[in-house]
Amino acid sequence: MNTGQSMLTILAMVLLTVTIINVNRNNLTTSTVLDQNRIDILAISLATSIIEDATSLAFDEKTIAAAVASSSSLTAAASLGIDGTETAAKPNLFDDFDDYGCYVATPKKDTIAVPGSTASVIFWTLCQVDYVNPGNPNTVSASPTYHKRIKLRIFRPGMNDAAGKTDTIKMTSVYSYWYFR
Repeated sequence: MNTGQSMLTILAMVLLTVTIINVNRNNLTTSTVLDQNRIDILAISLATSIIEDATSLAFDEKTIAAAVASSSSLTAAASLGIDGTETAAKPNLFDDFDDYGCYVATPKKDTIAVPGSTASVIFWTLCQVDYVNPGNPNTVSASPTYHKRIKLRIFRPGMNDAAGKTDTIKMTSVYSYWYFR
């Protein structure tokens, strides 16, 4: 084997090594992105479940047993949240939409198994329920209206964006009271 053939062999080995390193790097990056997307989808599913649970309940404590004819008959804005028989530790006892507002200061902790894995993820959920103005649902109303908004923020330890800040899944839904006579 002469010098030219040795140089071609060394060059081929270098190219093969670079190609293998790049393939491995791409596989690791793809795996990381897939895992992060799977966890993000779990967080979105959790938020959607909470909104669906909340909207399946009565609009207000005052509308559980009977209809109300005036928005002034509804629970005062300052009194939204859990009441007498409910506790934040047992959301299955919630009986109206605004009970989910009890997670505004203390987050709810959920541990969810990751599909296709033996791992589980811990999510923290903050919920806030407010009355909103009918003409602009982004504006909180200080007095009762026929429209309530739930704002959810779901995050987990290690759920960071590219800048290293905690990444949060945010969802909002407006629930309105309708009573037809």
